Amino acid sequence: MKRLAFFLLLVVAVAATAYGITYYLNTRQTEDQWTWLRREFHLSAVQFARIQALHAAYQPVCASHCSRIMAVQQRMAGLEQAGAKGSPDYAAALQEWDAVKHECNEATLQHLNRVAAEMNPDEGRRYLALMVPHLTQFDHREPRGVK
Repeated sequence: MKRLAFFLLLVVAVAATAYGITYYLNTRQTEDQWTWLRREFHLSAVQFARIQALHAAYQPVCASHCSRIMAVQQRMAGLEQAGAKGSPDYAAALQEWDAVKHECNEATLQHLNRVAAEMNPDEGRRYLALMVPHLTQFDHREPRGVK
């Protein structure tokens, strides 16, 4: 009888612990990218406002690049479905895709440098060390955020 009571108590304790962990993981607040940026790079209110302004000014440029990249990708997908992957049209689309990706990467790198310039020098270097590798690994299949 004592073993049964101990076993039942153990089952209840394990179930309560599992419930508590699940509840915690489902209700905790996650940081948005702006909160993360401000905390991670120790930004003052002035620095944070300037970086947000830079981001707002860059968004139309980024949206234009994304739109152009998606249009070329759709054109390439249509050519692939039509069996024209080896055609001159496909080669031209692939060349355009590479050119727009390069233009996007260069513009984004300039933007990252502007953002880093608003930070304290050590934080700006750390920001670039963190962000630039993401840029070089980015495949342009979906938009990227700050984090």
